[in-house]
Amino acid sequence: MLADTLVVIGMATLQLGTIQEADGVQERTFWLRNDGPQAVALTQGYTSCHCTTIRFDSAKTVAPGDSTAVTLSFNPQGKGGEFYESGTVVYGRQAKRVTVAFEGECITSEETLIRQFPVRVNDDVRLSTNRLDLGIMHVGETKERNIVVLYQCEGNRREVQTVRLSVTKDTPKGLQHMAYPLEIRLANGTLRTEITLDVLVK
Repeated sequence: MLADTLVVIGMATLQLGTIQEADGVQERTFWLRNDGPQAVALTQGYTSCHCTTIRFDSAKTVAPGDSTAVTLSFNPQGKGGEFYESGTVVYGRQAKRVTVAFEGECITSEETLIRQFPVRVNDDVRLSTNRLDLGIMHVGETKERNIVVLYQCEGNRREVQTVRLSVTKDTPKGLQHMAYPLEIRLANGTLRTEITLDVLVK
């Protein structure tokens, strides 16, 4: 992967495969080589997410032909599912950039799943919430919110469902706690449940 004078030696994106949340922080080291005619200074590093950090492991000024090590660390706590996390190195007077990354899939612990999806529908399905606050709404207004459905029966697959409410002239005024029907599609049929929408209609 070429980025002006700094190149990544080997793969710029590493495959971590399937990891367990309980395995803790994952670290991988990347090597960058200065293929240009002048020395370059590594001035900054930033990452795609607060769960990932970047560390310069050796010299921050790289002479022509020399290499330097950069380490990415990923904390999988609460990060179930597929992930792609990157770190960017800023270098030189013109603030040029080179990016390294890793990707894979994280298996979340049962404790984390229950914390992220506290609403149990049945043994197979959990919800991120069963109550949404839509705030103040007026006649003719429509609002959307998302909830996430966890299918424990399908390897903890997650699915985002959009909840949509439109206020009409027939909607009662004042503070409302509306029952909203939710349909969850399973392999063996449809599961029906309800969530509550809190809205102040004016």
